[in-house]
Amino acid sequence: MRKNILKSISILLMFIGGFCFSQNIELDSIAENKKIQNAVDAYLKERDVNLKFYGFIRHDAMLDSRQTVDVREAAVVMWAKDRKYDANGEDINSASQFQMLSILSRMGVKIKGPDVFGAKLNGVLEGDYFGNAEGGINEFRLRHAWITLNWKKTQIGAGQFWHPLTIPEIFPGTVNFSGGAPYMPYNRNPQIRLTQKLGNHFNMIVAAISQRDFTANTEPYTNSGVPAGHLQFNYKTDNFIIGLAGHYENIRPKTSSGTLGLYSNERLNSVTGMLYSRLDTKHFTLKSEATLAQNAASFIMLGGFVGFTKPDGSLETYQTMNTQAYWIDFTAKTNKRLVSGFFAGYSKNNGVDKSNSDPTVTAQAYGFSAVVSGIGAGSGSRTINYIYRVAPRLEYVLNKLKFGLEFEYSMAEWGDADNRGRAVTNLSDVANSRIIFATTFNF
Repeated sequence: MRKNILKSISILLMFIGGFCFSQNIELDSIAENKKIQNAVDAYLKERDVNLKFYGFIRHDAMLDSRQTVDVREAAVVMWAKDRKYDANGEDINSASQFQMLSILSRMGVKIKGPDVFGAKLNGVLEGDYFGNAEGGINEFRLRHAWITLNWKKTQIGAGQFWHPLTIPEIFPGTVNFSGGAPYMPYNRNPQIRLTQKLGNHFNMIVAAISQRDFTANTEPYTNSGVPAGHLQFNYKTDNFIIGLAGHYENIRPKTSSGTLGLYSNERLNSVTGMLYSRLDTKHFTLKSEATLAQNAASFIMLGGFVGFTKPDGSLETYQTMNTQAYWIDFTAKTNKRLVSGFFAGYSKNNGVDKSNSDPTVTAQAYGFSAVVSGIGAGSGSRTINYIYRVAPRLEYVLNKLKFGLEFEYSMAEWGDADNRGRAVTNLSDVANSRIIFATTFNF
């Protein structure tokens, strides 16, 4: 009995001693962290720099009724894959797919610096784990590296940021990470941008833009020797936005082409126009866009361009494909905790304006949509005629934690392509149903 009592006392003393020791370590650790924080604050204060970190941890669970043309293991879905029949007449692509991912988790820092030239100096540095290629999934990638100088009526920005056609205030509220893509221009680009206030509510944006991450091949853009140009006007109040934007590109698809591989300076010009709006009321938010695009593959949309090659060794020539796209997004505001919404989008591939009537000419489609499978041209190829999507959603918000549930029904009409890149024969409607559940912790 006495031995048991002594043993118990010994264990208790060891526990108390260990607890006190751990508390001392914890106190030492807190003190050390405080010293580090004070040193960092002093360093930033000395350089007149302020940092604000932000981001979120996100987990997605996704179920699709069939195989899809997508990016990063279906984290971003473009459209349903065309039917592909085996020897028994079974559609191989009718197989369903399920995935869970956390690669959309994101972090960034907003930086305020000292005034320069009488302007406020700000910066944003942001990345996520989406990766820059399918083989790089889970790898950290750059999203934004953006510097701005802000005067009272003028802002100059330089770095990588949202393309001027991808407007954060107009971004759809979908649970699906793809947002409004491929029904809206979706891109982040290296650019130099001027934003000028023209009055109390009118603004103008002028930008010179390059291409980096959102293309299957950057060479047509870099080899052109000139940046893309952008001009935009908008009207903004506290509860209403409307704008008109135009984008011009000149690219050089290849530096050598034709059956003989001769030097080529063939160019392709494209023009894109977009009208957008946003209305905020006490009870709802309504956003919409209408886009008429050429070489829309630059914006992760249907489209691209077609190259024509003759067998006589002459150079490959190019024509841009034409795309029209429309979407609308509704978000209710009647309940701050339980938020409902709805997205609907439609896009049509109109092909190139004129086809080459020479029967010996070979046509080939180029651009992101052609690489991932969606746009084709010429004998033996398949292409999409139109796509549409409807997606009701429900989100439950608990302070910094948000749960999102969305059902998405999408349709793609596939067909045999002519030389203009249009679906003309053997048309087939292919549908996909997707359920996505997302959990997001914002910080």
